[in-house]
Amino acid sequence: MDIPIATGRAPARIAALDGLRAVLAISISAYHLGAPGLQSAVLALPVFYALSGTLITSLLLAELHRRGRVRLGRFVLNRSLRIAPPVVVLVVAVALLWPWVGGYGGSTSDLWLAAGLALTWTTNIGRAFLGVHQGVLDPLWSLSAEEQFYVFWPVLAALLLPVGRGRRLLLGILVAIVVLGPLCCAPFFTPSPDSGPASIYYAPPLSMSSLASGCLAALVLDRLRRSGRWSGKAGRLTTWCSLAALTVLAALFPADWKSDPLSLLLTIPLAGAVAAACIAGLGTSDTLPARLLAVRPLAWFGARASYSLYLSHLVVLALVEHRIDGVLGRAIALAVAIVVGCVGGVLVEIPTDRFRRWVMRPRRSALRASAR
Repeated sequence: MDIPIATGRAPARIAALDGLRAVLAISISAYHLGAPGLQSAVLALPVFYALSGTLITSLLLAELHRRGRVRLGRFVLNRSLRIAPPVVVLVVAVALLWPWVGGYGGSTSDLWLAAGLALTWTTNIGRAFLGVHQGVLDPLWSLSAEEQFYVFWPVLAALLLPVGRGRRLLLGILVAIVVLGPLCCAPFFTPSPDSGPASIYYAPPLSMSSLASGCLAALVLDRLRRSGRWSGKAGRLTTWCSLAALTVLAALFPADWKSDPLSLLLTIPLAGAVAAACIAGLGTSDTLPARLLAVRPLAWFGARASYSLYLSHLVVLALVEHRIDGVLGRAIALAVAIVVGCVGGVLVEIPTDRFRRWVMRPRRSALRASAR
């Protein structure tokens, strides 16, 4: 996970956050594959959002501290090269496998509609407001919410962070998104007509609440560290307290959350806010949870294959579901999905990431200009 270890420095990887990504991706995949007793794995999604918001805002802040400004064009290109190639590969693979995976889980049988929503980052809108089920492409709804959020957030950060009172205004905007996002969804809650979550679960304001929590945590952490008010002790205390709070939320999360508006509109944003604090602690202090998450195989998987696992695990399930039975069968399906994720990481994520780094590397002319 690329995140500035210290304010103003170039981004470096933090193995604990890579390991966290691996745990989250495996938990969500296991839940979708039918592992028993994992309904609280739904809370992994707001943790993902908080992690994303913290990462993106930390990168924007690091560039601001180094250069005095945020280069939006470079940000958009960098993120597009990171996020888009595996999605394009997934859509092509699904198109080739459509005779076997199309219509999975009662989803649309229209390949062009499914692919169009996926490639335009509008899967969540199709699910929340149009009732379009994406089947094996359903994981893209959460990515759609992220990309919609990052249409305006980097622009706001680039415009307001360099301004005297701009940071305070940004903090106010983020707090408003965290609080008002779920409240805006509340009047529109209606139970799902099928076994899936209520449609409001996919609405952008609910997702953006946790994304904003991550951004908020990054801004607050940056201010505390630059003023010398953040210490290793504060990081350790934050890590343990927030992990305890997340554990309580997971333990209390109801099995009927799909039809429970309180669970959807309160617990999920709350989990995102608590997770943002936890991520700040994990990324800045040495604790037992951070060391466990930083174990090399787990950190490698989180950095290089968790994205592919998250994108492809429903494709694997659609292909093998009729052949598996019981807990052992679900475990085998999860193992197959993890292997497919590793293959996707090696064949897609790693090569495209190398290409991204080559494209984004500093040019010699720019280095000469900065040396003058």
